[in-house]
Amino acid sequence: MMCSACDARRDWLLINRGRDVWVRCRCGHQWLEPEIRRADYDAMIATPESITYPTIEQAMLALGFDGSFASVYLP
Repeated sequence: MMCSACDARRDWLLINRGRDVWVRCRCGHQWLEPEIRRADYDAMIATPESITYPTIEQAMLALGFDGSFASVYLP
């Protein structure tokens, strides 16, 4: 998987919205990823370290996926 906006190849935020899983890059680009199923998402977040944020916006800001790191990709 590669970000079409900045060519990043790792470090994604996965966002579950209903039945869909969205991928967000640190540059702020976001896309629907049809190959990641809800069951895959649930299996990935089933860890004690998992944090649930009140809103997606708060999660993106707290985790650095709000676009603050646009053009700062380190390969």
